[in-house]
Amino acid sequence: MQAYIDGRSLLIFSGSSLQWQNLAWTVPGKHEGNDFPTIIGSSVNGSTVVEQWFPVWPDGETGVQYSEAFALFALIPPAFAYPGPSITGVSLTVSQARESLTIYQMPGPGNGYTLVLDFNDSGTGGSAWYRGSVTITTSDPASIPEPGTLLLAGAGVALLGLCRRIRV
Repeated sequence: MQAYIDGRSLLIFSGSSLQWQNLAWTVPGKHEGNDFPTIIGSSVNGSTVVEQWFPVWPDGETGVQYSEAFALFALIPPAFAYPGPSITGVSLTVSQARESLTIYQMPGPGNGYTLVLDFNDSGTGGSAWYRGSVTITTSDPASIPEPGTLLLAGAGVALLGLCRRIRV
């Protein structure tokens, strides 16, 4: 993930959606008249998808507020979407942060498997890019299908239906 931060904001991964909660200063991506996206990527079983998200902020560009939620069905690992496989570990690797990028809340059954990341740039004037990667491990990695698996299963069902029509 990558975001342009001025102040302090939480990135909330819940179900199959993302949402920002701005806590201080300017909302992510908007400092000094900019309009930078939040960039989210996902890699599951070797297949990678990247999405640029321009959050919608109902209460302007500053102050404490939530962005509108953004559905990312193709990007959010199934472990978050429906608790699915049991999460055995979550780690954060920070590749760029002027101040701090940390895990604020670990996902679990008590919070609906909601992961919250804390982007804190409130001590230094101005804004900066923050980049990091979240790694999720589960007790049953085989239960997370590769995206191509669903495509192949669908093609098999279609082929079976075609074979039945030819025989009739």
